[in-house]
Amino acid sequence: MPRKTSVPAAPGTPAPGIAEARQAPRLKLPAMYTLVRVRPMGREKYIWTGFIYDVSDTGMRIELDCDLDPGTQVEVRAMLPGARQTTIHATGHIVRRHDDHDEPGPVRMGLEFDSFNHADDRMRLSAYLANSGLAA
Repeated sequence: MPRKTSVPAAPGTPAPGIAEARQAPRLKLPAMYTLVRVRPMGREKYIWTGFIYDVSDTGMRIELDCDLDPGTQVEVRAMLPGARQTTIHATGHIVRRHDDHDEPGPVRMGLEFDSFNHADDRMRLSAYLANSGLAA
């Protein structure tokens, strides 16, 4: 089995304005054509499946059927849409909820990347964003 290496996520430049917490511009995605598999850090199997609403070099907004608390450490496998599907593997943590967590149903959450499993994962994401018109 290949050795797993950890590649830190790209540092971002803080966005202007108090309300904007994101550090990098996001690429909006057609959620119904995306797929993210999520598991708690250290678990062998992915236990949650959801959708990706937007992505950047520093994180993504996802929707899952479960409500994860901010700070929860997770591993993700993200499948990004396009003529040629791009898959990345990364670790990260939940930074915020985008929905009222008291309401039943799927919950949108902001996830910040902590590291990518391999340097190729980071390069694939950066190339995907650049090819989609979002400057890295």
